[in-house]
Amino acid sequence: MAKRTRNNIVTTSFHYLVKTTKNEDDPANPIESGFTPNEFQRVVDRIIDPNPLDERDDDVIQRIKDGTDLPFGEHELVDGYLHFGRFDGAYYGQQYRNNILGTISADSLNLRPFHYLITRLRDGKIIIGVTYHGQFGDYDGMSKCLIHILRGNYSIASRTLRSLSGEIGNGVPVELTLTYRRPDDRPERQHLFGRSGVIAIKNTEFGDDFADQVGAVAERVHGDVRRRKQILADIVNNGEMLELNDEDIIGCTAVVREQGRRRTIYLLGENNFATKFLLNVQFDANGVPRQDQVRDEMVRVLREKIMPMMN
Repeated sequence: MAKRTRNNIVTTSFHYLVKTTKNEDDPANPIESGFTPNEFQRVVDRIIDPNPLDERDDDVIQRIKDGTDLPFGEHELVDGYLHFGRFDGAYYGQQYRNNILGTISADSLNLRPFHYLITRLRDGKIIIGVTYHGQFGDYDGMSKCLIHILRGNYSIASRTLRSLSGEIGNGVPVELTLTYRRPDDRPERQHLFGRSGVIAIKNTEFGDDFADQVGAVAERVHGDVRRRKQILADIVNNGEMLELNDEDIIGCTAVVREQGRRRTIYLLGENNFATKFLLNVQFDANGVPRQDQVRDEMVRVLREKIMPMMN
């Protein structure tokens, strides 16, 4: 018998938008700059607009599907600079069946309510937090809409914010898997493991401070990549089987054990998904979370978890 399920877990992820321009000296790393107060005001003007969209109008429906607009709901200004409110994420493109409404066509626009928290930092970065209800969320739609509003004679990039210490949580790191590649022209003797490969380091082989070393990498994940690689290189070199410089390391994951289960944390590369923080909220009879609690929890996560990463 199929079980009745409800999306009674609410999480939030945070991201930020920046302008990018071509870096002539280093094309792989574009120059980032922030948005002006006047540019950010264009976002504010849209999310505070109380006029609802006509969701039966074909042009409006197409704008929502194209990502140039979204239905925004209630708006609240928190502490004079944090914009909190509701928006509807759009789902379409696959036919399904509802026992009351019958077959729902793939072209129909299905809207789910979510919440946002938006602000502009002093350096011009625009921070965006959005909620997820179970597996459902729509940062993609939100980011496309805001990028459309902010468009100008520059490119705009969306950056993902990750907190590895938050992802590790109460888990215990038990293994590191590290991918490396050493330059062919580096003058050194040939090592047992060759110029490139993948190695695994287990906590039982490393010593008592293995978890502390992995935690040190996690705490610095919001810092520069070079510092993280230096710490990882130190862990490997302490094993006395392989010697690596920090620039040799191209990827790294940690296996974390918690309550008998194992999960993988990406310390370097390979994973662009934002960290999702659990929100402590209550729900009404329709499975809708209390908006005031969602607001307070999103503000808490922003101040306790996100802002330290931005400093």
